[in-house]
Amino acid sequence: MLCINLQEKNIRGKMVNSKNSFWQALVVTIFVFIAGLVLGFYIELSNVGKSDMLIRSSEVDFLDQQIKVSSLSSDINFNCENARKNVFDFADQIYKDATKFEEEDAQSKLTEDQRDILHKRYDLLRLNLWLESLKLREKCDENFHVILYFFDYSSPDIDVRSEQRILSLVLLDLKYKYPNKVLLLPIAANMDLGSIDMIKENYNISSSPTLIIDESLVIDYLLTSDELEKILFKDEQREKVIVLNS
Repeated sequence: MLCINLQEKNIRGKMVNSKNSFWQALVVTIFVFIAGLVLGFYIELSNVGKSDMLIRSSEVDFLDQQIKVSSLSSDINFNCENARKNVFDFADQIYKDATKFEEEDAQSKLTEDQRDILHKRYDLLRLNLWLESLKLREKCDENFHVILYFFDYSSPDIDVRSEQRILSLVLLDLKYKYPNKVLLLPIAANMDLGSIDMIKENYNISSSPTLIIDESLVIDYLLTSDELEKILFKDEQREKVIVLNS
């Protein structure tokens, strides 16, 4: 009889221990799940915040740049060499910020609308920088070359994406070779921005990728680095066309 009671107690003890282990495991699982959700939320919030900070930082830099370059239209004794350096430095900074944003964008879960807005802001920053560079070259008689590179953002066309990758490498190769003589400004052509569409219409741009070189030459075909270099530095001076419709 005593043996039977001991066996029953052991069985009950094991059942109690099993129940306790189950509840302990359940509590731990729920805690880990909730902690994961909270951590994921804060990481995602941090990614969005970083991207927004990049854009806001670029906008502040652009306003600063506008003030510097706008002095070109005034009677202030403006230093053209410093103005040129500022334009190139700001273009490089926009490129670095945009590249950093692309890396963070790949790790985040921004909506398509959020990504489009951020990209549009970068495109407008580059477009405004282009317009300011025109004033700089006119006022200071600068001889650097400006290349507007129109591409399709997130194009579903495989051929277009392939051509854009090839042309991007050609442009980067030229930019690295002439860092202070070539101002390279990539702009997405398919973001439904009125100011960009106006320029495309004025230059009869209907496809991507397309280059506008020094406001005078439109190239809508692939070319090598040597060919592009010859166009920029060896061809005769070309007559410029109207930049924007009045």
